[in-house]
Amino acid sequence: MRSTFFDRPLEYKLLTAKEEWLQGEAIEGKLSIRNMNEEKVITNTVDVLLAYGNFKKVKAGEEDCWEMLHRENIQKDLSLDGNQQLSFNWRFNLPSDAPITDKSGSLFLLFGGEDVLDRGGRLDVPVKMMELLQSFLQTFSTQFQFVQRSPKFKDGWTEVQLDPPTGSREFPNLEHVMCYLRMVDENLELKYRCKIKTLKKEGESMKVRGKYLEVSQTLTADDYLQTSGFPNRSRFREMIEIALSEAKPTVVF
Repeated sequence: MRSTFFDRPLEYKLLTAKEEWLQGEAIEGKLSIRNMNEEKVITNTVDVLLAYGNFKKVKAGEEDCWEMLHRENIQKDLSLDGNQQLSFNWRFNLPSDAPITDKSGSLFLLFGGEDVLDRGGRLDVPVKMMELLQSFLQTFSTQFQFVQRSPKFKDGWTEVQLDPPTGSREFPNLEHVMCYLRMVDENLELKYRCKIKTLKKEGESMKVRGKYLEVSQTLTADDYLQTSGFPNRSRFREMIEIALSEAKPTVVF
């Protein structure tokens, strides 16, 4: 992907090697700066920033619409002769808990001079869940027949709604599970928020009401990886079973 930004008399061109990334992957590319004047130009700094932006706030041009995650300084006190162009390669890793792209927002690369946050170039960075998280959710879907909804980024977590199979005898009172996943310091952190139908007495009658049950788990690399380095789906199944056991009914209605 590429993007061009003009900050006269300078022209910035950003090029990336890919068009889509996974959490934790390396992102790399090239930034070219061209002086369109006949005279020498000096700029104090050239930066490439990784920042998260909410689409509505970015479109509206709101102040402080960017949450910066990483700053890559390309060059300080850059001097360009008239009509000269220089190119710089850059590379850094996305955070393992980087926000995934959803309907509300995405990561962006911002590039330019010292005012890059306010008037720099930009390029969106589509990010999907890392393969480990995808493997965990696939275990939920294939082993337990839960239906996975579109993932979202929420408060530092990847949030996914999982619905039990229609007419489930094992989970007749379970409406859905909100599963929250993220990698922190090489640990896989999980939260399950189960919405369950319960009976509540109101006056002389019993009525069906919903309540939430929450379960938290943390898996180390020894838990979530096999010795071969592949995701440990057997362990995933065990952890999911432990969480779902809390949602099994004592009374069916």
